[in-house]
Amino acid sequence: MIEFIFFIIGVMLGGLTGIVIMCCLQINRLAEREEVKNAKTKCADTFPLD
Repeated sequence: MIEFIFFIIGVMLGGLTGIVIMCCLQINRLAEREEVKNAKTKCADTFPLD
């Protein structure tokens, strides 16, 4: 029975760790998109090179 409790605790901790890591990676991707969007709006008044 104690092995089952350790298994459940391990699954819960592993799942929470995975969720936290995935959230941090997603937040990092969203921050990169904001930087690109801000850079595009800053260069909106320049002439195209074509």
